[in-house]
Amino acid sequence: MRTELRRKDRAMKTSREMELLLERMPVGRLAVTTKDGPYIVAVNYMFFEGSIYFHSGLSGRKMEALRADSRVCFLVDEVGPQVLWGQGCGISQIYKSVVCFGNAELVEGEIEKRGILERMVQKYLPSGYPFPSMKDQNVAKTAVVRIVIESMSGKANVLSPLHTVLLNCSPKMSVGSGDRNTNL
Repeated sequence: MRTELRRKDRAMKTSREMELLLERMPVGRLAVTTKDGPYIVAVNYMFFEGSIYFHSGLSGRKMEALRADSRVCFLVDEVGPQVLWGQGCGISQIYKSVVCFGNAELVEGEIEKRGILERMVQKYLPSGYPFPSMKDQNVAKTAVVRIVIESMSGKANVLSPLHTVLLNCSPKMSVGSGDRNTNL
């Protein structure tokens, strides 16, 4: 189901603006359909030549779902501060987001698969940082998935002089394992 944005005033105006967000963000959320219903998972990814790529193990819930139904939805977002605003409920969130709909397909060719994996590693390493060549056995046991984008839309609520930024207002996150939590 694809719908028009309700808040057209918040629509990103150009494809390039959406592509820049896809290029910049480190993590996206992949939504698939499983036999038990929707499933969404955060993935490291790369936007390259108009498609989205991510890597995975060869098996598991995500890969089972993709083999059964290649239709996917992919979201990236950049969250800014919460702000006071003189409309609605009086508070709003500054953000940019892009939602893509498309079909996922496995990258099969060894040369293309290795090239995509190497590009993905370079995305996350500091510029000029050397990394060793990938071992053939590691490439062989890694799935590389390409999302062929059929449609995308972008939305943004940008900071304006009408907003008052709320400092130290974000929810506290807990990290750790078991019952030992550390508030950030």
